[in-house]
This record gives sequence, C-alpha cells and structure tokens, in this order.
Amino acid sequence: MDATRALLDELMGKERDVPVSRRSNRRIKYSDPDVCKYQLAGLCPYGFFKNTKSELGSCTYEYHNDHIEWPSIQSDFDKQDEYEKERYERHLLRFLEDLIKEMDKKIARSRDRANAESNPKPLKPEDTAKLNEMLEKVQEALQQSKEAGEAGDVDVSMSLSQKAADLQKQHDEVKRRLTIPDRTMTVCEVCGVFINSTDNEQRRQEHLTGKQYLGWKAIREKHVELTERQAKRREESEKSRPRDRERDRERERDRDRDRDSRDNRDDRDRDRDRDRDR
Repeated sequence: MDATRALLDELMGKERDVPVSRRSNRRIKYSDPDVCKYQLAGLCPYGFFKNTKSELGSCTYEYHNDHIEWPSIQSDFDKQDEYEKERYERHLLRFLEDLIKEMDKKIARSRDRANAESNPKPLKPEDTAKLNEMLEKVQEALQQSKEAGEAGDVDVSMSLSQKAADLQKQHDEVKRRLTIPDRTMTVCEVCGVFINSTDNEQRRQEHLTGKQYLGWKAIREKHVELTERQAKRREESEKSRPRDRERDRERERDRDRDRDSRDNRDDRDRDRDRDRDR
C-alpha cells in the first residue's frame, strides 16, 4: 500500500486527493530540491539497474521523467542560460566519472579471473609421455634428413624433412586438444559481465539487450557527450579571450583619450585664468 501511494504521489503529485479548490497549485520548478538534477542534465543512472548486480539504490531526488509534470519541468530548465545548464552538466559528469571509474576497476579484476579460468588445462602424465614420444619421432626424422643430406641424397633428405614437419604439426594439434580448457571466459568492457565461450547465441543477445549492458552503455555514451561538450566550451572560451582582451584594451584607450581630453581642457582653463589675472 505504501509503495502504491508513493508511486501515485510521484506520478500525480502529493495533492492528487486534495479538492481542486483547496490545492496550492504550486507548479514544480526545475530548481526545486526534489527535482532530479541528473535527469535534467541528461539522465539519472539510478533507474537503470533495478534488480541487477549493478543496482545503485534509490535516487536521493524524488521527481524524475516519469512524473506527470516532467515535460513542464524540463522545458523550464531548457530555457535557462548556458551557465546554468553547464553547472548541472558538470554535476552529472562528476557522478558519471565516479561510476565509470568504479566499474572499470571491477572489469580489471574480472579480467584477471577470466584469464585464469581460460588458462590451458594441465597435462596428465600419460599424455605427457605420449607427446614426448611424438617429439622423439620428430627429432629422429630430422636426424635422418640431415644424414641423407650429408650423403648427397637430396630427395630422401627433403622427404624426411617434410615427414618431421608433419609429425610436429600432429604433436601440436594433439597438445592443443589435450590442453584446451573446457570453457574460455571474457569480460564485457561495457558492463563487466562475464561472457562464456559456451554461451549460445540467444544468451549473447540477451546480454546485449539486458539492463546492465544498456544502462552502462548509456552512462558511457553520456559521459563522452558531456566531456566533449565541456571541451568545446573551453575551446570557445579560449578563442574569445583575445577578443575580450582587445575589447579591454580598446576601452582602456578610450578612457585614456577621455582623461587626456579632460586634462587638455583643464590646461586651457588654467591658461585663460592666468591671462585674466595679468
């Protein structure tokens, strides 16, 4: 019941049951403390991962884009100047950077585990003995090839050399089959989920359409977008500085000319005063 009431409050407002004539009718503003600042700047990560291993808990803000008044709230924010929007975006960018930093640490740890799981299997003693016998035959064929060459029998030497190469390939293939792990593991570089070589195509597609992958993909893409936007603003600000300095110098020259003009007038006035005194 409490959960249902909270959901209705969020969607329709806390005064939904108050008679129209007695409602405060106060419009929610973008700057109200209960409005999600992350959502205004582009996205709120808290809603992405409910009931997953990446769940972040509940957002500290109450109103999000599923609120009935959200279009008005977002429109109010979109009308603000660039400085205000940049302030909110910086707030979101710092949060996303922290989230990505922690996820990348998890991915690094998971990658170590995946590499360990994917190591070749150790050979059994009987398999080692079998492989050694195969290597002995390789060495025997090479030695015979060498002796035939020294004896001037080029065709036999080349035939034995090819036999040694074929035996070496057989050895390598047998060793590969004997040591190949039952499964290999990789780690998704977006959301940190383990991906097994035994996963079928359906399982792989479920990963790419799942909450964790799509949520972290959205977070990383928004981080890139905001980072590039901040860089562009800095670049534009740096380009405008020479123009600003030139305007400042021009204003200073105007002030200097005004001061010179006032000084000249004062000098002329003093000269006239001295002429009258004489």
